Amino acid sequence: MNTLFQVNFRREAFRRRRTDARRRAAGLGVWLAYFGALAVILGLYGLNMSELGSRLRQLERQIAGQKERTRGGSDWSPAPSDAGVAEPWVSDVGRWRDLLDRLPRLLPEGTRLTSIRFNPDGISGGDRKLLLNGVSRASGRGDRMSGVTDFVANVARDSLFSSRFKTVRLVSTRSQDNVPDAQFELECR
Repeated sequence: MNTLFQVNFRREAFRRRRTDARRRAAGLGVWLAYFGALAVILGLYGLNMSELGSRLRQLERQIAGQKERTRGGSDWSPAPSDAGVAEPWVSDVGRWRDLLDRLPRLLPEGTRLTSIRFNPDGISGGDRKLLLNGVSRASGRGDRMSGVTDFVANVARDSLFSSRFKTVRLVSTRSQDNVPDAQFELECR
């Protein structure tokens, strides 16, 4: 008997088993990925809930402490002399806002402020002191100090600054030969 087709049953059974194994592995992978992602999400919710609970307990302790402090003693009210010392500092908020608003308009081109410090010595009462630190880049003329001197002159001539401060002086300048910038410190008293 001569057969045109010969079926290899072992090979066919092997192919089916291999296909079934791949299908089961893919199904198991999808199942693990789904439930793994679900476990991560639920774990993050649990961590969030525990953190929220600890933060809530902390806030409740702080509120209870504040209530105890206010119940324990009478409310603090400053003496008239203390109120007199604090009044100029509190009433100056609008004026300070105006001063800080004016500073960018007084800066010459190529000059920028790096820090502004009010009352750096920490002295209560007395004269107010404002320190302005900045950097001035060399102008087209190549003079590094022209921006600094222009800024000092602008601040000294400004009506708002001259009404608040008696003196405006350049405290220090620093420049290096190979750097086109000059650092400066300006003091207003």
